[in-house]
Amino acid sequence: MIKKNLAPPSNNAFTSFLPLRTKDKHYKFCWDSVLGYLVHILYSKSLFTKNVDEFKSLCRKSFSKNLESDDSGLWDIIEKMYFQNDELFKISPEFLIFKAAGKEIDANSKKLGDMYAGVLNGFTVESSSVTNLNFLEREIKSEFDKFHVSGKKNTPKEIPTYLPFISEYFKEDLRFLNKKPHYLLGNFNSVIRLYGFLYISQMALSINNWACGEPKSEPCFFILDNEKASEERSQVKNCGYEKIRDHLEYLYPYLFMNEALQEKNNVQPLWKLFDEINDSHIDALNDFGEDFIADRTERKWYNTELNWQRSEDKKTVLAQLLEASHSQFHRRKGRLATYSNTAVKGTLRNILDPFIQNRKRGGNVLAFNQDYIVLLTNLVIGEREKLRFHEVIKEFEARGVYFDKQSQQNLVDFYERMGNVERMSDSGDAVYVRPTV
Repeated sequence: MIKKNLAPPSNNAFTSFLPLRTKDKHYKFCWDSVLGYLVHILYSKSLFTKNVDEFKSLCRKSFSKNLESDDSGLWDIIEKMYFQNDELFKISPEFLIFKAAGKEIDANSKKLGDMYAGVLNGFTVESSSVTNLNFLEREIKSEFDKFHVSGKKNTPKEIPTYLPFISEYFKEDLRFLNKKPHYLLGNFNSVIRLYGFLYISQMALSINNWACGEPKSEPCFFILDNEKASEERSQVKNCGYEKIRDHLEYLYPYLFMNEALQEKNNVQPLWKLFDEINDSHIDALNDFGEDFIADRTERKWYNTELNWQRSEDKKTVLAQLLEASHSQFHRRKGRLATYSNTAVKGTLRNILDPFIQNRKRGGNVLAFNQDYIVLLTNLVIGEREKLRFHEVIKEFEARGVYFDKQSQQNLVDFYERMGNVERMSDSGDAVYVRPTV
């Protein structure tokens, strides 16, 4: 895991876990391409170079063989029904691969897609059910399966995930959604935006806890989008948007240093790296720390003098290395703060943005709109008939979504307006929530 020959890299770039880079142009994503890229990984299908028009031509030939001569005009009807206005994408989730096929996926979107591949951690699902498709849709799906000749299925590469608990919930939720293909089709983009937020926000909140073992869900408080965010709501104020924003600045320097210490082909999370460090690594890490500070000082990337303190304690050594990396980007200690700020702002504005609202005097808050509440509720209930409200809240929190008591009451009111609540008594323990799918 630890490099045999440690030497300070000439730049601060890294490629593992997150799509963080240091220029604004790197945060321009095509979410359709990201979705198509994720679909190709999830369903274990290759990204072919043919496009929708070529697939349409194949379908036309196939249908023409099966149609009587008197029915030759039927193809025109089929074409209008399924090959216009994105109707093709409503047949099966697998068809969404066309959003990334037939063209070279841009580097930014692929890098973001690789983040989701890491969250999937090698997980795949079987082809979605055709039970609810009509005979025309089944024929088109059958042609898609022929058109998409992927040969022998390759075993998906297990890219390490930084947050195993988020990965497990992502897999669980996708496994459930794959059994509800039409619901998945209507919500696929929202699912990836939701899990993009959960993965990055929880990584930010746990990045400084690298010495505490495998990460677990950290409190991150939201409000409902129709609520007021008053100053008195301390959990929302202290453990919401501002906390995430403040912790995001550690992601770039810490993940860079984490990668700089490891072999490129097997970069593990920082918390796992710390577990693996033993006495045989200490001298090399101390030498690397001295060389790193000397290198960055020579490049004039520090504003203040840093001195390495040799230590035999692995926690002290790794903490110094992370501080040496972070200091380059610190607004007072270093001269590279602009680059770190670009990564933070790019992430907030282009990946986490669906869950951030500006409340003017109240500043920015984390908020769930009604569509995301319904989606998350359906995900946590899954295939169960109903779930006790308090258990719904626990499932939310396990995924990294927390609501204070005021929001929880508003959540019950929202469920009651939707009509998916069973209130067995006035006690909160006797309130059950049913799914809407």
